Amino acid sequence: MPDALAPAQILEISGLDARAFAHAQFTSNVDALVDGQWQWSAWLDPAGRVRNVFALLRSREDRLLAWLPRGEAASMAQRLSMYVLRSKVRMQPLAGRWLLDLHATGGGTPEQAADIWLLDLPGSPPRHAAIIDCDTEPPLDADRLQAWVREDIAAGLPWIGSETAEEFTPQALGLERLGAISLGKGCYPGQEIVARLHYRGGNKRTCVPLKLECDLAPAPGAVIEIAGTASLSGRILYAAQPQDGICAALGVLPIDLPEDARMQLASGCGVILAT
Repeated sequence: MPDALAPAQILEISGLDARAFAHAQFTSNVDALVDGQWQWSAWLDPAGRVRNVFALLRSREDRLLAWLPRGEAASMAQRLSMYVLRSKVRMQPLAGRWLLDLHATGGGTPEQAADIWLLDLPGSPPRHAAIIDCDTEPPLDADRLQAWVREDIAAGLPWIGSETAEEFTPQALGLERLGAISLGKGCYPGQEIVARLHYRGGNKRTCVPLKLECDLAPAPGAVIEIAGTASLSGRILYAAQPQDGICAALGVLPIDLPEDARMQLASGCGVILAT
């Protein structure tokens, strides 16, 4: 069996009302999905802040799968269950799922896999991945995982974990660019804020790749200090492990950041925009 990148956090949403429930909760047009098709999506709090970012697959009419690259499926299931009420919906995290880089495996998937979800991900060049269901735990390729994280950062993929949940609007994370926001669908939590920011403007933050001068990767949520101002700051979403004293990270910064702004973390690590 080929090496995997990491375990995959997968939430299964199933039942007679699964599709309608997801459509009413998530930012994407879940009703537009057909069997075997997936889309980027997000779940917001009522204030329009992002709780989770994920890929959503319609496995069949009454079954959806959400892949959370940085989130926790069990936590999302617990919180989503508060909104089920009388809907015929079941939610459960699925164990035994693994993320594979198909380029590293020569494009093949293991014969032992019982279920396979193929994904085309942004990158330069575009990347091809698979999430497999396999009872046998595969070996993990730690070096390739870090290269994959750096590619996620370069592509601006705004993965959200518990440290950064409910902090940013979809516009600040660039979710419209990913196609994770449907402006034509009906109401969902935070929909009014999303529509207002889209049509009237007012978004003040943006998601950008960064380079950090450090020997230790910062934790998600670390504050980026901006010299000369106490009113402006940024946050780290996630980071790769450093290479030769340079760490790639994805951060959220003010849109009106001065061109000559000097930035650093509380630890003193310098922060610059990646070019």
